[in-house]
This record gives sequence, C-alpha cells and structure tokens, in this order.
Amino acid sequence: MGLKDRQFKGKTYGEWELGQTYITGARTITETDIVNFAGLSGDWSATHTNDVYGRSTIYGSRIAYGNVTFIVSTGLLSQTLMFEGTALALLDMRISYQEPVRFQDTIYCKFMAEDKRLSKTTGQGVVTFHVWVYNQDDEQVAEERLVLLIRTEKAAMRPDGAES
Repeated sequence: MGLKDRQFKGKTYGEWELGQTYITGARTITETDIVNFAGLSGDWSATHTNDVYGRSTIYGSRIAYGNVTFIVSTGLLSQTLMFEGTALALLDMRISYQEPVRFQDTIYCKFMAEDKRLSKTTGQGVVTFHVWVYNQDDEQVAEERLVLLIRTEKAAMRPDGAES
C-alpha cells in the first residue's frame, strides 16, 4: 500500500452517532501561545500581555484570550483524527466562556454530535457538535456549538498529496 492508496481516518457523516461522547487529548496554554496570538491578531490587550495590569484586574493575573481557548480546542478536536479528510468546512460556531483560562492551564474537550442532516449537495452532510472545554481541575471554561460540513464517504489521497 502506497501513499496514493492512503485513506483518511475521519468519520463520515453516517459514522457520527448522535449522543456519543468523545474526549480529546490535553494541551497546556503557554506564554508563547499568547505572544504568538497577539502578534498574529494585532491585539495586544493589557489583560493578556501586561503582567502588572493583569494583577490589577478581577482575575488577579493575565488570562488567555478567549480566541486562544477556542483555537486550541479546535486543534484538540483535529488531533483526534476524527475529522481528517472528512470535515469540509466550518459553517457556524457559537461560543460561551464560563471561566478564564490562565497561563499554564491545561485544557481538554468533551464533544458529541448532537444534530445532523444531509446537505442539498450530494456527498455531504451537516453535523452540529456540542463541545465542552475543561481545565486541569475539570472546571468547564467554555462551551461551543460547531456546525461542520462532513463528507458522506471517505476520501482517498492522490499521489500528489491532495484529496480525491
């Protein structure tokens, strides 16, 4: 079996069972994450980047950007490989934050497919995922609803590395 015969591991539309819960791996939020995000976004808000100011806030320290929590959570979902080669697009997202994520917090996700319907386009379905984000103390820090366009059949990889 060569590269051209490789099948992606992601779950197809039909393989997502409503109500089945999954747990991702975990990842620690670092100073580097915050600096990289600030540089990429141009958002150098003192709440996230100024230690003296952060200590004067209601949080008592700097905290991670909400968007960092979100993008790390989507990375954790991706690392499960359940979306590899089958997720085509993020159609919608809703996020609420319950607690701040602090530097050196380690976050992980629980998630499940909570709704699905076939798309008007053949070969695709729309799946809504409910995602809960927790810290190392199992405190919920965020809740997300992600609506993804998912293939109904697995894709193969072409010899040039592109999906077919």
